[in-house]
Amino acid sequence: MYDTLARIEEQLADIELESLRKSYIATRPKFLERASAIDAISDFWSTVIDEAPAEINQRIQPRDVPVMNCLAGIDVERFEVQDEARGEPRSVRLTFTFKPNAWFADNKIEKTFYWRMSKHGWSSLVSEPVGIQWKDRDLTEGLLDMAIGLWKMEQENGQNNGQSRADVRTSDEYMKLVEKVGRTPQDAISIFGFFGFRGHHVTGAESEEALERRKRMLEGVEEWEELNSNSPPLPDTEVYPHGEEVAVAFSEDLYPGATHYFTAAKERDAKISDEEVVCDSKSSDESDDVDDGEQESRRTKKLKISS
Repeated sequence: MYDTLARIEEQLADIELESLRKSYIATRPKFLERASAIDAISDFWSTVIDEAPAEINQRIQPRDVPVMNCLAGIDVERFEVQDEARGEPRSVRLTFTFKPNAWFADNKIEKTFYWRMSKHGWSSLVSEPVGIQWKDRDLTEGLLDMAIGLWKMEQENGQNNGQSRADVRTSDEYMKLVEKVGRTPQDAISIFGFFGFRGHHVTGAESEEALERRKRMLEGVEEWEELNSNSPPLPDTEVYPHGEEVAVAFSEDLYPGATHYFTAAKERDAKISDEEVVCDSKSSDESDDVDDGEQESRRTKKLKISS
């Protein structure tokens, strides 16, 4: 009985995925049209970021704020979607466009996330670190460059194709990054550390094999085995443990709801402005009352002295 329920839940999840594909294909042209309209509003995205959901807002450090005020655009592309029936809609590419600024030379920074299922049954987003051309101060304090350095070394040594990482774990790059991550408080990491997120090591080949096995079980070709939804802890070298949470918040909340966040911020600012005007008016009236009272008091004192 429990196996039947579990199988039904998985089938319901597939229906939701189909709906997500259809929704993306139907709405993508409108989101591109919205982007063109937003171009005429210079403070749109910086205002939206001010109203961002907690998953994003709490990750923005005070030193990040001036840079985020230079944000000129955000785009979310579900790049693996081929049509309404094919493609993984949970894989996303986030593109951030920035106005010219004093912190980095990049005009656009892209971060690609692949949805993967492990051979053990759990799933997650995985990514590759993306560099930033800092002009002066590295807001991540070296974490991003170190993550890229280790990743490049793995590529050169052929460590990212499912082979053992044992030799990488003995390298100076690995040990230094583990030490740096260990002594850096997670809540103090710049949101630009987000571009260094890698997630779990699940290859495309492993994911395809796991999905094929899941398909066979759903079709009854293979005996049903409950899928493990609990992923293990992230590697010790993960520079941005909140990466998946932030990516989901950008793609499923802030980006589609950007107009709502912008409108809410403007309405709030207008309300605050009105309240300030009322307060100023009251202060002025109170000041006038005090002045009138003081003048009356003076007049009264003069009358008493004259008499």
